[in-house]
Amino acid sequence: MTDEIVKREGISAIESLRLLRTLDTDDQISIAKTALKDGTWGLAARGMSLLQRWDEGRFWDAFLDELDEMRRAGQIREDFDRTDAGVSSVREFFEMIDGKPDEERFRAFCALFMSANAPGADSNEAILDIELMSILRNLSAGEMHLLSAFLKVRSYVVGEGTVMQSLTRELGYNSHALVRRNVTALLRQSLVDEEAWTNQGGNLRTQKQLLTDLGMALLKRIDKYNEFKDRQTRSADQTDK
Repeated sequence: MTDEIVKREGISAIESLRLLRTLDTDDQISIAKTALKDGTWGLAARGMSLLQRWDEGRFWDAFLDELDEMRRAGQIREDFDRTDAGVSSVREFFEMIDGKPDEERFRAFCALFMSANAPGADSNEAILDIELMSILRNLSAGEMHLLSAFLKVRSYVVGEGTVMQSLTRELGYNSHALVRRNVTALLRQSLVDEEAWTNQGGNLRTQKQLLTDLGMALLKRIDKYNEFKDRQTRSADQTDK
């Protein structure tokens, strides 16, 4: 099987990743060397540990399905495996799936991957996408869940309820202590605005933004990804009718 795969020419980046999902260790190394020439990806070692963890298989399969959908819709470059952004973003995905995958983190990573590998994407903007991937990858599940709540709340108006009330509705639990514990990481990573969080008073009806410019950049990418997924769903619904 290995020889047959090695002889194939023109194999796409997504095909090579999908093959990594099913082959044994020797075949994984061979196809990685063949499809991802000159070792530019540096993903084989990460792939080995990933593929041994079958409990994470659903995220791996979902990632490949997302790549296929993005590629068919023209949302990502065909040759993303030949760019620095493509190599780095796939590596970050490997690291995330091999570490602390969850649904909220996975969707955020999909949004960042689509942004970094969009046709005509600016290489400097892609650096921001990769940095955000690295930040999100290192958040705990609780911190990621709280970040998702902040991304939905986004801002507040002084004198109209409290930030905790708004967050509680999104979080599904009411624990001031746990929020205080988890928000520390979001403040440290400059995703949540420290002044808006610590000083929630001021003139009545003043609107304050909870997200920093970095947090807003993440929100912009997630919103764009969600719009893409909504369009895909509507298109599929029309096809079924």
